[in-house]
Amino acid sequence: MSETADASHSPTLPLPPPKNTFQRIAGVLFAPASTFEDIARKPDVLVPMLLILVIGYINTFLMMPRMDWNAVSEAQIEAIKAKNPQMTDADLERVSRMTQAFGKVAGWFGPLFGIVWWLIMAGVLLLAFRLMGGQGTFKQALSTVLYSWIPMVIYYIVVTIVAVGRGKIDPTHMVTVVKSNPAFLVDMKEQPILFSLLSNFDVFTIWMLVLLIIGCAAFSKTSRAKAAAIVLSLWAVMILIKTAFAAMAAAKMKVKTT
Repeated sequence: MSETADASHSPTLPLPPPKNTFQRIAGVLFAPASTFEDIARKPDVLVPMLLILVIGYINTFLMMPRMDWNAVSEAQIEAIKAKNPQMTDADLERVSRMTQAFGKVAGWFGPLFGIVWWLIMAGVLLLAFRLMGGQGTFKQALSTVLYSWIPMVIYYIVVTIVAVGRGKIDPTHMVTVVKSNPAFLVDMKEQPILFSLLSNFDVFTIWMLVLLIIGCAAFSKTSRAKAAAIVLSLWAVMILIKTAFAAMAAAKMKVKTT
């Protein structure tokens, strides 16, 4: 009787203090299960987001001077000529300047667009898991998304290193600069739909998805099998939408050239 009473009143061991941002970054790479449990217990957003943004702008600073914007404008001019052969050289030159200017501005705003994407991802994931009986808060979901994004940070660092080594990069071929997905096996102009589809099966994207599954299971208190079903279903929907847009663009280009 006394042993039972002693056991019921035994003090619980205190939880370890939460890891800092850099410990968590290392943890999601080498010990994701325990790290995402720590993130779910005490999520953080500001420091990892700022760190990713700083790295993103360093990459942008190094990449922008190496972007071959002429290749982008030439491709657009080719499409415009096919649709409007009567356009003058002055008009085409104006389109070329606008295209290059827009590309440069968009490139500098790219890291900031990432914030919007992370917020959308966190909101969609939280809604999906709550609808399927899971738990969690928006802060937990956003923190999970940010730390799951680390493989993509590594990817952009690798892309930047390759770009610096090459000297010039065609922005329209960014997804195949690093041969981490099978899209490089097909020609983007001849098979745009297949190119778009294959580009989704990137090693770094799959790595991110695995981390998302582990992290979402931790904050939502669901099984990893259920988390995998939800995350992969949402990913499949995104692939379908992206492929549909590629198909519409390809059909539009086909109409222009016929």
